[in-house]
Amino acid sequence: MPQISVIVPVYNVEKYLGQCVESVLAQSFPDFELLLVDDASTDGSLAAARKYEGDPRVRVLTKPHGGLGDTRNFGVRQAKGKYLVFLDSDDWIEPDMLRNLFAEAEAASAELVLFNFIREDVESGTRRECRLPLNYPESGEEVREKILAELVGPDRSESPWHGTEMLGCAWRRMYLRGWFLANGIRYGDEREIMLEDLPVSVLAHCACKRLLVVGGAYYHYRYNPNSLSTRYRPRKMEMLTRCYGTVERILAGRGLAEKYGERHLAWYLRSAAHSSLVNCFSPANPAGFGGRWKEVRGILRNPVLRRAARSDYLRKAAESDRFVLRLLRLGWTLPVYLFYSNYARMLRKNARKR
Repeated sequence: MPQISVIVPVYNVEKYLGQCVESVLAQSFPDFELLLVDDASTDGSLAAARKYEGDPRVRVLTKPHGGLGDTRNFGVRQAKGKYLVFLDSDDWIEPDMLRNLFAEAEAASAELVLFNFIREDVESGTRRECRLPLNYPESGEEVREKILAELVGPDRSESPWHGTEMLGCAWRRMYLRGWFLANGIRYGDEREIMLEDLPVSVLAHCACKRLLVVGGAYYHYRYNPNSLSTRYRPRKMEMLTRCYGTVERILAGRGLAEKYGERHLAWYLRSAAHSSLVNCFSPANPAGFGGRWKEVRGILRNPVLRRAARSDYLRKAAESDRFVLRLLRLGWTLPVYLFYSNYARMLRKNARKR
């Protein structure tokens, strides 16, 4: 049995898959299996994956198209390793990642290991190391609760945690496989729920008794600001509302709804309503003025948003959060439409300057 199973969902990533796979095969840690799980790609991804089948550490698996979450779940069912690592197929990892994570997990008898990453800006060619504001290594109940709180919603103070990025991502963790399965952890369908890995991370940190946070920045995340600022996602508010509801049910099931409820509503304002309103004004949105007006009005009438706007959690937060709170609490379509139309234009302009 391999010590680590590395699961890579593969879907139409022929351009990037080689770099991803080569970074795994170059690991200084020998005892792993690499599962390349093809989700019915329509390009040459499957053929690119099969080129590596001569390596005994590589297994290429195929399945009907079901999306990223379904593909991760399929990989978990096929995995044999003591630990699980998820890797997105357009990213890559440092040569000592598996060796260091395995050694630290074993020494701490950890169920869950959280690590840092490097953001690779594909447009500007720059990179930035993204680290949590901790003294590494960290373990114990205090750090577990702090990270869980940050996953659930934003810190309303101007603390170093305010700019934390990608905390809920599947690829930022290594999981003890037996513990992962015993807790019934499964990914949702990202075609129906946006940020499908966030509820999994929340559940994992709720269930975890032995968390270890290490300082290594082992993962290279391919970041494309132009894609983020111009891509249009139909039903974004609906899909983020499903994410909110999933996390809400997890917290309620763990007896944490009262403790984190207001903080989670603040997440809804910042990460669901705010980003959905920006999404309305993507240049890729085929709707004209009337369609966008209707979309903005529909977001403002969302009952969860109205509940979140009544919360005072963000009233003493950063100025940007207070402004969003005031604007959405007002609930008038015209000022919201005008603000987000201009704000989305500014985001695209800034992205082009990078």
